[in-house]
Amino acid sequence: MTAMEQSDESFEPSPDAREASMRVREAQFRNVSVEVSAWIGKTRLSFGELSALRPGHVVELDQAVGAPIEIVLNREVVLARGEVVEVGDEYGVRITEIVVDPGA
Repeated sequence: MTAMEQSDESFEPSPDAREASMRVREAQFRNVSVEVSAWIGKTRLSFGELSALRPGHVVELDQAVGAPIEIVLNREVVLARGEVVEVGDEYGVRITEIVVDPGA
């Protein structure tokens, strides 16, 4: 093993260097846009049921009235849960829980 190979294998960045690297990575991603959705529930319908839908029909969802809604990243990862609130003439979500491990 050459001296160069040996030094590469034993190189361990200092905690300060790792922290600086993390700050740079965070800064690089800070302005990346992602889709964030608020889901109140879901259901499954056949194509026949979909084609029969008309104004006034009700589609039953899998959530109870008053249950927390999910804040979802890119249609896949649940980031948080919350409750619907009015913000002027629009709706918003008040965050009540942050999901610590979205993969769980």
